[in-house]
Amino acid sequence: MKSYLLPASILIAAALISGSVLYTSGIGKQTASLTDTNKNGSSEVFLDTTDDDIVLGEKNAPVSVIVYSDPSCPFCGAAAGGNKEVMDYLKQNDPSWTPPVPGIIKDYVNSGKAKIVFRYFPGHGLGEAATKIFYCADKQGEFWQLHDEFFDNQDLMENIPALMKIAADVGIDSSKLELCLKESWPAEKLAKDTASGQALGVKGTPAFFVNGTKLEGAYSFSKFKLIIDSLLGK
Repeated sequence: MKSYLLPASILIAAALISGSVLYTSGIGKQTASLTDTNKNGSSEVFLDTTDDDIVLGEKNAPVSVIVYSDPSCPFCGAAAGGNKEVMDYLKQNDPSWTPPVPGIIKDYVNSGKAKIVFRYFPGHGLGEAATKIFYCADKQGEFWQLHDEFFDNQDLMENIPALMKIAADVGIDSSKLELCLKESWPAEKLAKDTASGQALGVKGTPAFFVNGTKLEGAYSFSKFKLIIDSLLGK
């Protein structure tokens, strides 16, 4: 992956740009389950997956992990296993830190125990165009492969021709992609994802909801493992 931010500037950007919160393995916030604390509120509905959600895993998996992410957000890149600079920074603070998304997929999604739901939230502020490409890639069944490629190339988030080339390189039909991007629904889904995150109290990215329990920040996979294993009765 190409380097696009030095460690010091990563920290400054994460703290200041777009109101994002600074997240490390030791900085973040876990809240109680929304299903426990907000039973009379309306935000619970946003924890349910909908037909237009991007989902990896079995529909009826016992554990649902909703992730609010921004492809231009450095700590989202680390959580996805893609931004080496930020991952190295997190490992300096906690040598046992490992990226949560690949771990969840490997240990729980692939075995049918969990599903991951991807939603956009403007954490860094430069990821809207890339996310629209994500949405259209999902229509061709290529979202997750493109997800990994984009998070490996976060320095290109404002370079639309480069992003389109990456999409073509992973096998996405460029003609269909261009037509899809001209439609109105990708922008509408951006707004819908953002609104659902706001309703759930998301303040920055990455933010996760594990069966309603909110984890804000690029926590290590081990943190998620403890929660998921508890939910599975292990």
